[in-house]
Amino acid sequence: MTRISTRRFVAVAGALLATAATWNGVAQEQSAGDRYARTLAEADITARYNVQLEQLVRSQEAEIAKLEQETAGLDATALDVQPLLQRMFDELVQFVANDVPFFKEERDRRIDVLRELMARVDASASEKFRRLLEAYQIEMEYGRTMSAYKQALTDGREAEMVRLGRVALMYRTVEGGETGYWDNERKDWVADPASAGQIEEALGIAKEERAADLIVVPVPAPQGGRS
Repeated sequence: MTRISTRRFVAVAGALLATAATWNGVAQEQSAGDRYARTLAEADITARYNVQLEQLVRSQEAEIAKLEQETAGLDATALDVQPLLQRMFDELVQFVANDVPFFKEERDRRIDVLRELMARVDASASEKFRRLLEAYQIEMEYGRTMSAYKQALTDGREAEMVRLGRVALMYRTVEGGETGYWDNERKDWVADPASAGQIEEALGIAKEERAADLIVVPVPAPQGGRS
């Protein structure tokens, strides 16, 4: 049986998190000096960016497929691989904790299930590896999708959320109709009544009640970044 390459194992783990983080970096760079970022204003730039991301994701998916064929070999070298598996898990936990807090309950629950799995001495290294890869791929997918759902704000008020990849997370409270967005620099929700129309439009698109269109969304400018 082929022995899995630990270097390749670590490289794929790092690449997956780096890809998931790409959307955050691009969002901040595009919003520097301008609190209101036109998320899809330049269609040609967006198209080229999406092509690059798709190529990167396809490359990583091919690498993952190769690794999955070799996961049985992990069990034979479990002592060597266990620290690498723990490193993958720890980096995933840190990434989710620092990320925009969308689907918080779902993502926290996934981390808790993985934490229990990592602590089980009867769980094989290949099973831990497979489940970690699944979690990484889910995090990658979040960066290129849009969704609407309900979630409580920090103060307990129920709100409708609309997530635009990792670029923006906006809300409209169920009672009162307050609108705003998440500021990841401040780690807090920011009320923004001036963006009520744009958030309403984004919610409609995410719920498939409106046709997809270019929209302007509130994105906080990074503190201390380029302008």
